[in-house]
Amino acid sequence: MDLNQSNFYRNVLDIIENISNAAFVTFDLEMSGISTRPKNSPGDRTLDVSKPTLQQQYDEVRSTAETFQILQMGITIVEEVREKEFYIARPYNFDLSPLSYGGVDIGLQRTIRFNSSSCDFLHKNGFDFGRLFRSGIPYLSRTEEFELRSEYEQRAERNSKIPDLIIEEEDKKALEFCNYTRTSITNWLNKPVQKFVNIGTKDNKLTGFQRRLVYQIVRRDFPELRTFGRCDGDFMQIEKLDEEQEAIHRKHRLKKLDTKLFKQKGLGWVFEALCGGNLSGIDPLWVYNQEDDEPEKLPAGIATRIKDVEAKLKSKNHVIIGHNLFMDIAFLYKTFIGPLPTQVEDFQKEIHQLFPRVIDTKFLATHGLESMHIRSSLKEVLKPFLKIDNPLILLHQDHRGYGSSFGRDHEAGYDSWMTAELFVKLSAKLMTDQKVGGEMDKAGTSLCADNNSCQEIIEDNNQINNKSRNTSESILPTQETENINNPYISSNPFAILETIEDRQDVAVTEISTIQKWLPDFSSSFWAAYLNKIRVNSIESGYFDLASSELSETDDQHRKKICTSL
Repeated sequence: MDLNQSNFYRNVLDIIENISNAAFVTFDLEMSGISTRPKNSPGDRTLDVSKPTLQQQYDEVRSTAETFQILQMGITIVEEVREKEFYIARPYNFDLSPLSYGGVDIGLQRTIRFNSSSCDFLHKNGFDFGRLFRSGIPYLSRTEEFELRSEYEQRAERNSKIPDLIIEEEDKKALEFCNYTRTSITNWLNKPVQKFVNIGTKDNKLTGFQRRLVYQIVRRDFPELRTFGRCDGDFMQIEKLDEEQEAIHRKHRLKKLDTKLFKQKGLGWVFEALCGGNLSGIDPLWVYNQEDDEPEKLPAGIATRIKDVEAKLKSKNHVIIGHNLFMDIAFLYKTFIGPLPTQVEDFQKEIHQLFPRVIDTKFLATHGLESMHIRSSLKEVLKPFLKIDNPLILLHQDHRGYGSSFGRDHEAGYDSWMTAELFVKLSAKLMTDQKVGGEMDKAGTSLCADNNSCQEIIEDNNQINNKSRNTSESILPTQETENINNPYISSNPFAILETIEDRQDVAVTEISTIQKWLPDFSSSFWAAYLNKIRVNSIESGYFDLASSELSETDDQHRKKICTSL
């Protein structure tokens, strides 16, 4: 489902409520650039013999996320439907606009950068850059919101401490205007026909200089009064200060600021839902339809619904899933939280606090394999699973745009849907392997020399038999017996074909260990995969978000930096 600025706000509550009911959520991003280290530059490591440390790799990722922007974000919300024995998926696609919502100036100062190579790639895949600015959904990081609120408070304080303008004797017009202003105010105070007095000129609008003089005169000579600009500053209106009215006025100005900032937050509300954050700024009127008169659909009922969903999200153990996540989570942090921490261990703690359960399908697909250089793009890893129907994951009826015949590669929403499908089927495959391995061990035969390296994905699509959609079929593919001993017969780079004397016996075991549902995320099955992100470039090959220990090389690197400061 494609959402833009015109339909996002009325759907935002449905989205976050779906997140609160989700078994897990997958996401994907498209960015305006993915590297700030050009080849043959001083920072180029092409000729380096040693692998970079985790800190060095993080420095590059941080530089990229701080330089470029998210252009598009996709999420797929996946829910278990136990009574019907399938997973239901709701993919969403959001274009992000770096501009202020509705063109209203709230003081945002953003530098927008695009990398030509990344843009060429996206353009070739049909990406509409103009759509970002025409109808993209705004966003606001937590840091940006804090800074805008601070600037608002400081501006109010500065206004009360503005130094007086000094008018020279020869500036007759300015002096005449000041005398006119004082006389008008004094006459009004002596005979207040109305509750206010207007200061202006007969022929022209007031200039900025004249408006400042009015503020100055009232502030200095008539502290019991207060001044308002009217008609976009065409004239000034002065009235007596009422403490009660002043409090109401301050509250009104603050509410007006809140309205602007909460609208500007835009897609940030989805991010807050994903990490169990604060949703109190969502306005029930965004969702309210005047034609609905049911109590739960009135603003008060919607406000209650928001509170209930927020409470549910705060108590939920969220599971966030992506493919090749290192860069993506850095961009998420920069876009919706603020500037990235300098040290990788601080980033690790921040991300783990936001998302305690993260799974990288690239790590899931390659864990235990000897080669870290095999092809592992999302599309390549998913391809063998496209005809496998168990576990069954289906698109919700309102989200059919990503059906099998509608390939939209490198659209964030579509890629998040592919990630969801891959995660369900690959995880079930690995769980089945684990169970089958256990049964074979009991029988005195092993599926493979090392259970951890038995990460068979399945053989090429051309070797997959057409199977009916029933829940009793095995998720493992059938294979020709003569090909069993050949580890290279499959075009799928992940396939590891086992040496098995009696394939028929194994098929029976496979059917008995079918995984209709993924194990609970507290299960020991996930211990090898949870919070581990594939980073092939570093020595260990992955980044453990839950680990409290730095590797020796990263610790030495950190000490070296601290020593040089």
